Amino acid sequence: MRIKNWRKFQHYNHRKPPWIRFYRDLLDDREWFALSGDASKLLANCWLLASEDDGNLPEPQDIAFRLRMDVKTVKTLLCQLSQWVDGYASAVLAWRA
Repeated sequence: MRIKNWRKFQHYNHRKPPWIRFYRDLLDDREWFALSGDASKLLANCWLLASEDDGNLPEPQDIAFRLRMDVKTVKTLLCQLSQWVDGYASAVLAWRA
């Protein structure tokens, strides 16, 4: 999986930057506000995790460990982030196998 449009949100070229850009445009993004509180929190945390590997996300099990969450919860919430995460559809099929 990979964060969509990662390059747009990064100008810091070194890996594992100490910060990410969080745009004010989110205040006017209906899709952002349509997310549940848990899904939007996971997305923000995924942006932080993705900053460690040029926009790529670790496997759900690793996300769950890093964020101290249940794997099932992470998988459920990731399914809600299709607008924000590339590769989620194929990943969901793989998780169910």
